[in-house]
Amino acid sequence: MRVLTWLLGTIVALATVGAVYQIVGMVLDRHHYPPPGQMVDIGGHRLHLYCLGTGTPTVILEAAAPGWSLYWSNVHPQLARTTRVCAYDRAGLGWSERGPLPRTGHRMTRELHRLLERAGIPGPYVLVGHSFGGLIVRLYQHDYPQEVAGMVLVDAGHESEMRQAEFRAFANADKSRLPVIRALTMLGMTRLLASQGQLPQLLIEQEEKVSAEIRPLLRAGWLRTGYYSTLADESGGLIETLEQVRRSGSLGDLPLVVVTATGPIWWPEMPGQVPSAKFRKMWLELQQDLMKLSADSRQVLAGQSGHFIQFDQPAIVIDAVRHVVDAARQTSKNR
Repeated sequence: MRVLTWLLGTIVALATVGAVYQIVGMVLDRHHYPPPGQMVDIGGHRLHLYCLGTGTPTVILEAAAPGWSLYWSNVHPQLARTTRVCAYDRAGLGWSERGPLPRTGHRMTRELHRLLERAGIPGPYVLVGHSFGGLIVRLYQHDYPQEVAGMVLVDAGHESEMRQAEFRAFANADKSRLPVIRALTMLGMTRLLASQGQLPQLLIEQEEKVSAEIRPLLRAGWLRTGYYSTLADESGGLIETLEQVRRSGSLGDLPLVVVTATGPIWWPEMPGQVPSAKFRKMWLELQQDLMKLSADSRQVLAGQSGHFIQFDQPAIVIDAVRHVVDAARQTSKNR
């Protein structure tokens, strides 16, 4: 009993030290890395919005499920040379506060609309959505069609993805790890490993492809305890989000560019249960199907990119967005 009591006491003590280490780390991160943009109260919680440049239409950057505004760091300033560009953090990601559940597409769409309204950022908008963000921008166009002048889908999600066995295997493998990572983060283990340079390959590559001043901000975002809770919340609402997108219909003749990753490695450290060749074929077919959303669409292939094209080949994303911005301006002139 004495040995058991000693073991339990040691475990509790280590857990307490780890939790304090995590809390202190987050407090220091908030002090050292304040939000670069503005915090906007949308009713009950605040979202972070970061706008650069001037001009119309305004480009709105919607990040992937594991990302936030910083994930556009390689394209945001360059696009701002020609028009106003706004990146933001969905609730619970980056600097934004957590929002109400469930985290489904229509809820996020309404929150984005309220954010732009309260921040005084009027349309028209060119919406740019990466991965999961592609689902959100399609729902935004459905709910507020008069505000949207064009769209760019960057290796975007598809409403039928969870009907594909390969994608289910990929998504479920990632989903099963989230509770474990969240627990390790709460106990300071993730922060400790990161301080020793022990990060997943995907995050290592992303750090390497942004400027030195952005890297610590990215890491601070990854090490937030709420980050993994939010990823789990968005994953939990994914099926409903996909059904909402399925019911949203086409884009008519809205200018659309579909940017597709065709590089040799779509995702580093792909789960072993996912057949890579079949996954690649499935994903390319879904990307091709996105072209049918608009009568005015084109596809751009990023041959040296994995899923995060804005890190691997940002110039391709920049050119695609500028193409749609120019098309939207021409349409506005002809009216």
